[in-house]
Amino acid sequence: MKNKIHEAFQQIHAEESLKNGTKAFLQEQRKTLSQKRPARYRYIALASFCLFFLLIGFGGWRLYFTPTAAISIDINPSLELSVNRFNRVLSVTGYNSDGKELASSLEVKYMDCDDAIDKIVASDRIKDLLAGDEVLTITVSGKNTRQCRRIYSHAETSAKENQNTYCYMADHEDTEKAHHLGLSSGKYQAFLKLQSLGSDITAEEVKDMTMKEIHDLIHSLSGEEDKSGQHHSEQQTNRQNTSAASTHHQETHTASTSRHHQSTQSTSSGHHRQSTQNNSGERYSRSSHNSRRNHHE
Repeated sequence: MKNKIHEAFQQIHAEESLKNGTKAFLQEQRKTLSQKRPARYRYIALASFCLFFLLIGFGGWRLYFTPTAAISIDINPSLELSVNRFNRVLSVTGYNSDGKELASSLEVKYMDCDDAIDKIVASDRIKDLLAGDEVLTITVSGKNTRQCRRIYSHAETSAKENQNTYCYMADHEDTEKAHHLGLSSGKYQAFLKLQSLGSDITAEEVKDMTMKEIHDLIHSLSGEEDKSGQHHSEQQTNRQNTSAASTHHQETHTASTSRHHQSTQSTSSGHHRQSTQNNSGERYSRSSHNSRRNHHE
């Protein structure tokens, strides 16, 4: 009996040793895991950081290369600038053969759109056409109204420095319809105007017309003369009328002055003669009085 009790106590001791050993093993494993965990977390943090910047970079790329406005420049070459929210030119598209030729010769991609407008309008090709009495139109359209108004304001300032240059604003939806027909936004606006006046002209025909031809056709259909020519004629007529009125006024003033001068001279001469006569009579009277007095004496 005594031996059985001893054996039982020995078993309990063995179980305590097992427990202590197990506890020591678990502590060792926990220590090992705690040393490995920061390295794994570092890899996770680095991967998350790279993913974040990848998403930011992709979003920035989309933000930069998303068009928000279009600038149509039409004279005979017809082309259009696509502009992003940072006012940078993303692309230059020609909408007829002359436009494609001009677009390929320009180096305005990624340039500020204001500078691009000035460069195109000042190009030799455009200057020669304007010198030949052609008509240039600059049409601005886009979803960002504030941006479009700012671009339009600059285009209008640039237009004032060039003859026969006009600026317009168009709806973004019209620009999409224009591209569907193969037209720039500016020529599409002219095409809509012709249709509203009852013309049966097609978009294909408008594509290769100069803006002067289109403007002349619009004036013809609307029964209006070229406003610039009419304004010039009115100015010339006003200048002629002003010149004639000025000449008439000058002649009238000269004649009036001459008559006044003659009248003044005549009056002065009369006064002078009268004064002379009076003086002579007075001298004669004094002389006769002295003669009578001497004779009496």
